[in-house]
Amino acid sequence: MKGLTLIETIIYTALVFIIISGSLITVFQVLESNNALYNKIITEQEANFLLRKFSWAVSGASSINLPAAGAAGSVLSVNKINFSENPLIFDLNASDIRLKRGSNEPVILNNQNVKIKSLIFQRLAAVGNTPEAIKINLTVDTQPFSATIYLRK
Repeated sequence: MKGLTLIETIIYTALVFIIISGSLITVFQVLESNNALYNKIITEQEANFLLRKFSWAVSGASSINLPAAGAAGSVLSVNKINFSENPLIFDLNASDIRLKRGSNEPVILNNQNVKIKSLIFQRLAAVGNTPEAIKINLTVDTQPFSATIYLRK
């Protein structure tokens, strides 16, 4: 007997189809996982960059203008020691964090690939030996980030 019967051909075709389908599903899942990881890394890098900018502004501050002592708000205004473009003002405009130096136009700090969902600055009073601080709560895309930055005495 030479050749394959119709039943054998259908079975072999089905097996090849199952193998190819399984391979495509696996490749799709790997690509999707890679994309999710890439987005998470970009979000974390962006949040770390923004938190370092806030830290730079607060760590060398001679005074905090906003938020008021013991209050919270969406605007941070500080005066830095020996800095000619005081005050530094950080705020949230739509889904972008802006920095305004003195009377200059505000500059957007975050990458356009990420959206800032929320930004809250809370001014913490000095207690004992602990200096005054600014607590920052920030949501980039859907990930929350938080930091507390202390003023130098």
